[in-house]
Amino acid sequence: MDGRTVTTGHPGKVVVVNVWASWCGPCRKEAPDLAAASRDTAGTSRFVGLNIRDQRDAAQAFSRAFNTPYPSIFDPEGKQLVKFSGQLTTTAIPTTLVIDRHGRSAARITGPVDRRTLVELITDTAKGK
Repeated sequence: MDGRTVTTGHPGKVVVVNVWASWCGPCRKEAPDLAAASRDTAGTSRFVGLNIRDQRDAAQAFSRAFNTPYPSIFDPEGKQLVKFSGQLTTTAIPTTLVIDRHGRSAARITGPVDRRTLVELITDTAKGK
């Protein structure tokens, strides 16, 4: 969202991709839990946000307001989202995808996710479960 390049490839790490928008009530609800889970699992995971159907200023304000500790890709037209076809949907947000260390989808959560559930999913995925 700030012009820097962001990648979802982090070899050896569990990757968490969260699709969100600043105007999405459930996204606002889960934002503090996502931020906390990313800090809790920093040694084993990398989080990347995927902001869709939004305005850049609103998305940046959302990230500042929730002190989001991970980068987000600004994707108002869904061009990056399409690359996750079959794994992420363009209609249900928030959606969170957990990707294992080998780049395979391990879990998908449609709707808001809480800190405890996400930390458990990341921990289990890191252990190969």
